[in-house]
Amino acid sequence: MEWASFPFIPVSMLLPLVGVFLIFILEEKYSKWVGLFFSGATFLLSLVSLLYFDFSKDQKIQFYHSITLIEELNLSLSLGVDGLSYLMYILTTLTSFVAVCWSVRDHQIEHRLKEYYAWFLLTETALIGVFTSWDLMVFYVFYELTLIPMFFVIGIWGYKLRLYSAYKFFIYIFVSSLFLLLGIVSLSVHHYKQFGKFSFSYFDLLKNEYDLVFGVFLFLLFFIAFAVKTPIVPFHTWLPDAHGEAPTAGSVVLAAILLKMGTYALLRFNIGLFPEASVFLMPIMVLWGIATIIFASWFTISQSNVKRFVAYSSVAHMGFVVAGMFLLNREGLKASIMEMFAHGLTSASLFMMAGFIYNRLHSFNMQALRGSIRFMPVFAFLVATTAFSSMGLPGGSSFWGKFLTIMGAKEYTLQLAILVLAGAFFSVLYMLYLMKTLYLDTKEEGRLVHFVDVRGFKLLAFLLVVIPMFLVGLLPFMFFAFFDVYINTLLGEIVKAIGGSAWR
Repeated sequence: MEWASFPFIPVSMLLPLVGVFLIFILEEKYSKWVGLFFSGATFLLSLVSLLYFDFSKDQKIQFYHSITLIEELNLSLSLGVDGLSYLMYILTTLTSFVAVCWSVRDHQIEHRLKEYYAWFLLTETALIGVFTSWDLMVFYVFYELTLIPMFFVIGIWGYKLRLYSAYKFFIYIFVSSLFLLLGIVSLSVHHYKQFGKFSFSYFDLLKNEYDLVFGVFLFLLFFIAFAVKTPIVPFHTWLPDAHGEAPTAGSVVLAAILLKMGTYALLRFNIGLFPEASVFLMPIMVLWGIATIIFASWFTISQSNVKRFVAYSSVAHMGFVVAGMFLLNREGLKASIMEMFAHGLTSASLFMMAGFIYNRLHSFNMQALRGSIRFMPVFAFLVATTAFSSMGLPGGSSFWGKFLTIMGAKEYTLQLAILVLAGAFFSVLYMLYLMKTLYLDTKEEGRLVHFVDVRGFKLLAFLLVVIPMFLVGLLPFMFFAFFDVYINTLLGEIVKAIGGSAWR
C-alpha cells in the first residue's frame, strides 16, 4: 500500500485501543510505558501524515475512509480531514502524548495505573473521532464518549472535591448535549422532507434549505451544546471546578483539546450548516464573545487558587475564539483558528506549571507560590515563554489570534475594535499578576532553595508545547496554510447565503 492511501485516521484511532488491550493483559507496572509508547506512536503517525497532506486542496476531505453502519438511515463511519480538522487532529495527538509524558513521573498518579492510562488512551481515540467524523450522529457518539474517561480521571485521581467536580462536569455536558442530539435529528428529518431520505452526512445536510426562523432555531440547539462545552459566560461554571480538582494531565487534556471540541463544532456546524442564521445573529455572538473575555479576565485576576486562575483564563481565551469566528470575515476566522491552536499549547503549559509547583509546595494558593520560581532557571524560562505567549506579545503564539481579531473587528467599526483591544489588555493584566507572584514577590529562601529544576519526562512534556509556541508566533504562515482554502470556501458560502453582500 502506498503511504498516500494509507488509512492514517483509522490507524490513529486503533493504536490507542491496542494500547488499552495490552494494558489490561500485562502487569500494572508496565501500564505507563504502554501508554507512553502508544500515545507516542499515534503522535508520530500524525506527523508522518503531514508529508502526504495536500495543502493546496485543504478544503477537500483527505485520508477519507467510510464504512456503512445503517444503510436505511445513510449512517456511516466516515473519517477524514480537511484543513481545519487536520490541525485539530495534530493538536489532539500532541496533547495526548504530552499528558502521558507528564503522568509517567507524576507522584499523584501512583494507584490504579491500568485504569488511568487506559482512560487517557480511550480519550485520545474519541477525540480523534470527534475531529475527523463527517457523519453527525457518529460525531455525537464520539462527542459523548469523551465524557466518560474524563469523568473517571477527575473522580478517581483528582483532589479533595473530585467527586463533586466530576459529577458537575458530567451533568453539565451531558444535559447540554441533548440539545445537540435534538438538533441533529431535526436536521435529518428536515432532509427527509426535502429529499425523501434520511441522512446524517455532513455533505448531505449542507444541501438543506431553511427559512430564517427554523434556521435560527436549529442554530440555537447546536449553540447551547457547544457554548457549554467551549465554555462561554455564563455557561462556564463547571470548568473552574473540573480544572481545580482534576489531576495535572487531566487538566492538560481538558483545557488544551476538550474545550476545542466546542469551538471547532461552532465553526464547523453552526457557521457551516447555518450561514444565514449566523449572519443574522452575528452582532449578538460577537458581543457575547467580547463580554466573555472581559468578565472571565476579571474572574481570573480575583482567584487565589492558581489552577482556577488558569481555568478562568481559558474561558477568556475562548471568548476571543468565539468573537473572532462570528466576525464572519477572513481576519476573524483566521484569528479564531489560530487562537484555538495557540491556546491549546499555552493552557497545557500553564497547567503543567501549576502541577509542577504543587508537587514542590503541596499548595495551589497564590500566596504560597510567591518567589517559588527563582531557583529553577529552566522552569522559569519555560513559564515566562508561556506567559508572554498567552499575553499575545509579538512573537508569542497568541499574538496572531488577538491581532487578527482586532483587525477583523476594525472592518466593522472602530468602537468594536476598541472593545476587543480592551479584552486583550485585561488578558495582559492577569498574566502580569501571575508573573509578579512567581518571579518578583519574596519568600523565605530556605523553603525554596532545595527545589529541583524540571527534567526528564516533565521537561519533555514542556518542550513539546513550548517549541510549537515559537513556531506559531514566528512562522504563522505555516499554520495559515492548513486552513486558508477552507476559510475561502466558508466565506463563499456566507456570501451566497446573504445574497452577495460585502463579506470578503
